[in-house]
Amino acid sequence: MNIKNKVVELCKKISQEGLVKGTWGNVSLKDENKIYITPSGYPYEKMVDEDVTIIDFEGRVLEGFRVPSSEYKLHIAIYKNRSDVNCVLHTHPIYSSIVSIVKEFIPPLIEDGIMICGEKINVARYGEPGSWELAHNAVKALGTNNAVILKNHGLVTVGANETEALTASIVAEKTAQIYIEALKIGNISILPEEEAIKLRNKYLSSYRQKG
Repeated sequence: MNIKNKVVELCKKISQEGLVKGTWGNVSLKDENKIYITPSGYPYEKMVDEDVTIIDFEGRVLEGFRVPSSEYKLHIAIYKNRSDVNCVLHTHPIYSSIVSIVKEFIPPLIEDGIMICGEKINVARYGEPGSWELAHNAVKALGTNNAVILKNHGLVTVGANETEALTASIVAEKTAQIYIEALKIGNISILPEEEAIKLRNKYLSSYRQKG
């Protein structure tokens, strides 16, 4: 499977998982100094390998006949700041979007969420869609984690490969749903910071598959 095909397959998977509606959201994979990214406003169900655009780290189109995603700056900023990241997924799932308008972060709650997403999932400060402000705010709030929520917008997850990034998206949305539903019931059990750090480190040192 070539890189363009991997991007197309990821688009189908985020749609199947209910992480996006319509043409919102975007996907990219990094290969050395090239970024393979979804085109702007193009239906996922129609997308084929030739629709994927290749850009460089300055946003210049190297290959492709379609306009790259309007959020290409977000992808570039993450890749420039995280050498461990080779895949970026930006989605608009329901519960993560709810968190984006009512909370500043999701605290450490559930084992898998902590391990793959980070000790807590931060909500980045608001930035206009497609702007460098949004990109820089996302990078800052992401830190060394694998997931960040964009204020009044949606979810971004990253990974060493497409499997890790997709799993982070699914688990982050599940964690957001658990958080929202738990808030309706009453007192929430939050794991101590030191326990959350242990879980995250265990994932990074033992569980993570880089290939």
